[in-house]
Amino acid sequence: MYQALYRKWRPQSFSDVVGQSAVTDTLAKQIELGKTSHAYLFSGSRGTGKTTCAKILAKAINCENPFHGNPCNKCPSCVGITSGEIMDVVEIDAASNNGVDYVRDLRDEAVYSPANVKKRVYIIDEVHMFSTSAFNALLKIMEEPPEHVAFILATTELHKVPATIASRCQRFIFKRIPLSAISERLQSIARSEGAELESAAADYIASLSDGAMRDALSLLDQCISVGDGKVGAETVENVVGLAGKRQTFDMALAIAERDLAKTLTFLNDIYTSGKNLTSVLTELAEVFRDVLITKTAAGEDLPRLSARYTDGELKTLADEFDSLRLVSAIEQLQSATSAIAASSNKRIDAELCCVRLCEGAASADVDLLISRVSELESKLARGDFKVKSVGVENKPRSANEPQKASEKVPEKKPVQQSAPAPKAQSSSGDAKEIWNSILTVAKKSLSPGVSPLFAGVLATLSENTLSLSSDNAFVLQMLTRSENMDILRSAAATAAPGINITAGKKVEVKPQESSGIDELLAGIPDDMDITVK
Repeated sequence: MYQALYRKWRPQSFSDVVGQSAVTDTLAKQIELGKTSHAYLFSGSRGTGKTTCAKILAKAINCENPFHGNPCNKCPSCVGITSGEIMDVVEIDAASNNGVDYVRDLRDEAVYSPANVKKRVYIIDEVHMFSTSAFNALLKIMEEPPEHVAFILATTELHKVPATIASRCQRFIFKRIPLSAISERLQSIARSEGAELESAAADYIASLSDGAMRDALSLLDQCISVGDGKVGAETVENVVGLAGKRQTFDMALAIAERDLAKTLTFLNDIYTSGKNLTSVLTELAEVFRDVLITKTAAGEDLPRLSARYTDGELKTLADEFDSLRLVSAIEQLQSATSAIAASSNKRIDAELCCVRLCEGAASADVDLLISRVSELESKLARGDFKVKSVGVENKPRSANEPQKASEKVPEKKPVQQSAPAPKAQSSSGDAKEIWNSILTVAKKSLSPGVSPLFAGVLATLSENTLSLSSDNAFVLQMLTRSENMDILRSAAATAAPGINITAGKKVEVKPQESSGIDELLAGIPDDMDITVK
């Protein structure tokens, strides 16, 4: 009968366990010195080796010929425990046997000496599932256990284990296994199974396993059966239901360019090819997370979630995004992934998520609006901004074609300049200089992107009051926020003692004086009530 790989290749000694040397070395040393405890508590995420190490420890405690703390796996005790024939090593599933009556029976049975081995060992898996009464019953025997009894408790949720139980155990934390260690182990097992596993596919499976060796082996088992003995990255994509590397990368680029039509086309192609939309959105979130790490912590040795992408590809995407937009995109993808699980129409939810990712201006999120303004400023700075001409459309006309009366552009009438407003009397210094010095001090405390918005604010000084105004309703709204005004007043106390700050006036700007303002505000939602007079 065929046996699953994670069962067939389960380690039988501490030296075979991958990625948990801190735990296995300590346990092996205790066995070697004969200083084992009466109770152990193993905690950590799924598939990291808790139950495996518990079984190895049970064998090592009862082994007749241990070698450097490892069980020999040849003596009658080791063979009997491995096969499950020895009834003195009991494995209990607390998820299905969590009542107080079951623990009372265990406690009554524990007083009897073991029949075939040195110690009776109780391995209690998912111990956090015990009821309060069951924990109280277990506590009694763990306080004063017989010398021939040992308990090994395993849990994925340590915080649910009562402190009275945990304090009576030696605690060992099982960490997520490094991706490189999982990849090496997968390739070794694949060779032993006569399968051809590409290095990229091994790395891909390792990244999908989330540090769990059991998950990685289960996925490898499935890929080998589908790939007919040869496993590549494409095989893994087909098994898991993910989009291809090129498709996902191109879709991320389309989102970066805010090309909604292209993004929805990619999503449609992925959907019609039978891919899992939840997996696709999760993959996009992982890519954006790696792009964010590349952009903000490029020098740090942080693991990637999307193992298929090179540094150059991630750098290309990083150049197209700013940090705030990446954070917002990841949050939207996470929310959409959670919502899709309970959705009656997953495709519509995925498409709406793509709309939000491309048309970020539709959101009222302040950080996203600041990101949009920063993006517009960057485009203006490098000249990458198209200004639409307003008025009569200029069409090419042949040399002999007369100009129609309706097409003639009306002559521009000279603009009557209004009399300049009287200057506010200043009691000390120049208002602009004072405002710049206050803004320099406040820049450290203001949110990213807010300080550049305030650089163009109009400041006038009358006696000891600095009045702030703007022709931009969005800038004015940010300026009058209580948290921003508190920061500015605090900065004024340092940079310009004795100066009071007021804000709230909106300046009217004539069209000929507001060149390009419509384009600057193109990304701001209509419901923000922004007008230019």
